Amino acid sequence: MKETNLKLAQKDIDEALSVIESMEESLTTQSLSKDTLKEKFVFLAEKVQQLESILKEEGILE
Repeated sequence: MKETNLKLAQKDIDEALSVIESMEESLTTQSLSKDTLKEKFVFLAEKVQQLESILKEEGILE
């Protein structure tokens, strides 16, 4: 895997995990508004798409 793509993939993974942890904490300790929850899911979906794109570029995914 190219070094730049590896760094981008790691960044996307770290950001996605951070969002998941934040959502999990918020859902167990407080209620999120529908808009906030939607924003977090949209952000997470975008990060997954970026990661998928990098993995396809590297030939890891088809």
